[in-house]
Amino acid sequence: MINKAQHKLILILNILMCISACAVTPINLDSLEQDEGQHFARRIEANDDYQSMVQEFDKATMGGEKHTERYSLAIVFTYGDVIRIRFQGMPKFDGLYQVNTDGDIELPFAEAFSIKGHNRKSLTLAIEKELVRLKWFYQDTVNVDVSLVRLAPVNIAVIGAVFNPGRISINDQPIQKQEDAIQQMAGAFSSGRDLVAALSAAGGVRPDADLHHIYLKRGDSILRVVLNNVMNGVDYAKTPSLVNGDVILVKTTGSENKTLIKPSQITPPGMRIFMSNLTAPALSNAQSAVGSDATRLPYGSSLLDSAISANCIGGTHQANASRSIVMVTRNYGSQRQLVIRRSINQLLANSSDPSVNPYVMPNDGVACYDSQFTNFRDVARGVIEIVSPLFLRGVL
Repeated sequence: MINKAQHKLILILNILMCISACAVTPINLDSLEQDEGQHFARRIEANDDYQSMVQEFDKATMGGEKHTERYSLAIVFTYGDVIRIRFQGMPKFDGLYQVNTDGDIELPFAEAFSIKGHNRKSLTLAIEKELVRLKWFYQDTVNVDVSLVRLAPVNIAVIGAVFNPGRISINDQPIQKQEDAIQQMAGAFSSGRDLVAALSAAGGVRPDADLHHIYLKRGDSILRVVLNNVMNGVDYAKTPSLVNGDVILVKTTGSENKTLIKPSQITPPGMRIFMSNLTAPALSNAQSAVGSDATRLPYGSSLLDSAISANCIGGTHQANASRSIVMVTRNYGSQRQLVIRRSINQLLANSSDPSVNPYVMPNDGVACYDSQFTNFRDVARGVIEIVSPLFLRGVL
């Protein structure tokens, strides 16, 4: 005969055993509802402002006649640039001049002189013309030498198919740079103020970027730049130099291009991934060796790479083979989070299939879940801790 205490014990055991059998990773975690997450592919989401701007830029450069090979070699002065000016016959006025916030240089005993749109050659001619107008020199005696000494930091806007679109600052100079060295220099060079540096500062181009249609807008001019060779380290010197107020638009192809998912000059060299591994027997991230080094992965890493870095793979095969991993990501151009799930066995069996083993992107998150065996074992331990006092009470 089963007494009342034993009947209660059996009932509790049945309930908790049922709970333990279900205490695994939820089956339907895929926000896109794509066959339980087995055929995942990120979509491209672009807003109306982007679409209208692309139409405007495409129309302005229709026919492809406007490229930037020649334009890219000319450095145009902008706010903050330091310029050395020498006046033949007036050595007291020789020196360094910095372009002010209005885009002017202030010549001695003269009105502010605008440098907007000028390069070295055109600025030299413009200053000589101004000195003749001021009657400081005759036309046949005026001689001015202009050279760029320091390229200033510039603020530009980058929009479209990049990971961190928005306003960025490039070519920042260290404050402790010595002025004595600048006094002796003639000419200036900086690789931090061109189009490649701007794309890198904006997080790099996304896998859906159209490298044949990268637009640079300066004032009323819109130029189309082709950077497909830069991915392979070619034509680096032909990229345009930038000035304050430039707008860069990276067009999207509308689909993911896997050849762009690798480190390069215009893609992220590495990325930060958010990881959580609270699986048993490791009960904390520290015990799971998920430190700052583990969460930094090369760009182009897959979900399986992330699982290995998060210490989700390994241990007793029978107990851990059915572990699963969850990835939290986003569509390109969207902030809406997507959640997909994969079992470790599924990743290992389909490691070369990007729809099963997708690439992780910057700022994605991954989390490990225990196997059914581990869930059952831990719930069974909880059952014993709960029912043991009841069972002993019934026996005694």
